[in-house]
Amino acid sequence: MYARTALITVALLAAGLTACSSHGKQPAGSGTDTKQLNQPSSAPAAAPAVHLEWSHTGTFFNDPQVWYVARVKNPGSSVASVALDARALDKTGTIVGSSQNTLPNIPGGATFDYFGYVGGGGASDTKLTGTPAKIEISQAKDAFGQAGAVEQPMLKTSELKLAKGTEDTYTDAPLSYNLSVKVTNSTRDGLTGGVTQQVVLYDAAGHVVGGDTGSSDNVPDTLPAGMSYREQWTGIPALAKAVRAVYTVWSG
Repeated sequence: MYARTALITVALLAAGLTACSSHGKQPAGSGTDTKQLNQPSSAPAAAPAVHLEWSHTGTFFNDPQVWYVARVKNPGSSVASVALDARALDKTGTIVGSSQNTLPNIPGGATFDYFGYVGGGGASDTKLTGTPAKIEISQAKDAFGQAGAVEQPMLKTSELKLAKGTEDTYTDAPLSYNLSVKVTNSTRDGLTGGVTQQVVLYDAAGHVVGGDTGSSDNVPDTLPAGMSYREQWTGIPALAKAVRAVYTVWSG
């Protein structure tokens, strides 16, 4: 999305991670009919809930761009695969730009803030055809069939450090932040297909004030399970003072 110097030093750190899982069985109650036990549950799986948490209409390389944060809650007990449709509208309600984005797998019971954008100049491939007034988001219906059908697990992040920066963000945002973070391949398998990552910035009250998204050129070509590397971002745009950052990285 923005011109970033994508993260400088790669440090593969051997870290033994143990994955464990448990499977519980529900005992049949006394006197329960066998036919009833064999019947599938009639209760449908709870669908993820999506709403627009925050948006900003500004510029990127002097062209209009809309940023947004979609808050997604997965009320189910298993991971969910979610795709979002985003539409930038002008003041007459006419669509002037759109995109569909695949989110990482969201664990059961978790809430995830997704940072996205539509429009912008430079190398952006989603330039708008008019002046945006607002953005609308919705969940793409049945985009992947069953929940968890798309394998894009989140990786473990730690040692995050956020600092005020001075770099030009090429946006209308008045503030800039830098970030460094350790990323660990917490999946069972090695990573070979690259990663996507994002950062969302929050103020002291917990409100979104900025963020960024993109693909890393710093992840090793092959990252075995349990090993780590470091990311460093510069020039993350913010509209107000940020005191906290949430960094998310996922395979794919």
